[in-house]
Amino acid sequence: FPEKSKAWRNQIALTSCRRTAEMALYAIASPSFSEAEVRKRIKLDESITTETSPLRSTGKGTVLFIPHLTLMEMMTAVKFLDPELGKKDWVTLYRPLDVKVAETWVKNSRERFGVKLVSRREGFGQVMKAVREGQIAAILFDQNTQQGSRIHFLGKPCAATDLPGIIAQRFHAHRLIFWAERTGFWRCVLKVSPLQARDSVGLTLESNQWLENYLRSSDRACSDWLWAHNRWKAGHHDSLKPLQS
Repeated sequence: FPEKSKAWRNQIALTSCRRTAEMALYAIASPSFSEAEVRKRIKLDESITTETSPLRSTGKGTVLFIPHLTLMEMMTAVKFLDPELGKKDWVTLYRPLDVKVAETWVKNSRERFGVKLVSRREGFGQVMKAVREGQIAAILFDQNTQQGSRIHFLGKPCAATDLPGIIAQRFHAHRLIFWAERTGFWRCVLKVSPLQARDSVGLTLESNQWLENYLRSSDRACSDWLWAHNRWKAGHHDSLKPLQS
């Protein structure tokens, strides 16, 4: 954001850091929340609740492209909040924590309502199996990585994973952005938006363009992303290749 002032950038950075801490604290505190408290704090947008929601499409699997917004920990309650969606298996990749006690606590917190977490080191087969069998896979698409392909994001080269696009293309899956939009402290609305591309390259570019547009849409949205990931760090890494079909 070269057109913005240093004071503006500092304020966005400070707010993002605060909200990152908020996200971590939610994973610790949420197991003590009653079901009524969860329902009060997390709402479903009409893009999910209507009968014509693309998230309710049947006949083939679904790949959810997840941006790393600061209330994403709350998204795992979706199966509880909508029993019909809860009938499907939901599988998501994650990176286990190094400290065993913390890993057990956080994993149990995230899986409380039936979403299954599988390690990124071992879980690719389970994710593909879920989509192949008509279930739902949720995959982060905007983390820093030294693998994947080089794209431009917010005007600078960065590394982007093309994994969700590859899986969606391989199984001709439904393709959606799925995100938690902040409404307050530990409060959000879960939303989905369909992606139009069908091939992995198009999906990778479209999902990242969606995120760029979202971050530019308001200061509130801009400060709600995990900037600390610094996804541009590996943008010039020799192992990266330009995104190709």
